[in-house]
Amino acid sequence: KKNLMKSISELKNDALSSLNEKWGISIGAILVFFAISMALSLIPFIGSLAQLILTGALSVGLAHFFLKLSKSDNVDIEDLFIAFKSKDKFLVSLSTYVLILIIIVPIILIFGSIWVSLYVGDLNNIFNLFLAAVPDTPSLGATYQIDPSLLNENSSPIFQSGTGTIIAAAIILIFIPLIIVSLGFSQVFFLIADDKTKSGIEALKTSWNLMKGKKTKLFLLQLSFIGWVILSILTLFIGFIFLYPYIYTTLSKFYKELY
Repeated sequence: KKNLMKSISELKNDALSSLNEKWGISIGAILVFFAISMALSLIPFIGSLAQLILTGALSVGLAHFFLKLSKSDNVDIEDLFIAFKSKDKFLVSLSTYVLILIIIVPIILIFGSIWVSLYVGDLNNIFNLFLAAVPDTPSLGATYQIDPSLLNENSSPIFQSGTGTIIAAAIILIFIPLIIVSLGFSQVFFLIADDKTKSGIEALKTSWNLMKGKKTKLFLLQLSFIGWVILSILTLFIGFIFLYPYIYTTLSKFYKELY
């Protein structure tokens, strides 16, 4: 492992250098990836099952494509389907994706339940909470109220501190644990694409170990694209066609710095 990593600006500049003269095929790869994903999502029931089975393999293919590009190797759209050419790689991709879901879904349920029980109280309050947060939205005659049964003489004043605090609590209780776990597992598909792991559990463990002390760096790297994200939205999402290759190439450069 390297003790010193390149700065965020260096990683992004390296990514732009690697993309030079390869923007066309990179955009094509992104379009193919999202076209397949969108097509699967439009198929009732079977599409959801297909997404579960194929998303891991497609993610490995995307990682493989941009890893090659970041190493200045020749790339082809066919690189997106690398995991479909090997039974072992496909099964590792599938098991890894399923394991991530098995870990993330309970986190959402557990921390979401804590948030609901502490700050919301019941399902009716959830609807009223979000209705109250949207200006000029009819609240159906109801306003947000914390469940009185949750209050006693030891209750924190935060219960009565308003919608903003309740939503902030949701970010703290739900999204921060999700972000930490997501950052820890962020390298799994790069590891599989780079033939550094032979099983889903090994991929998760290796990624988690690689990301020790590096989560903040990756988070700040991802956050550095926020301006481009806003611009892409303002261009009716057309800008994302160029932004995604830039992001994935930069993330590939980050992965390479972990070794």
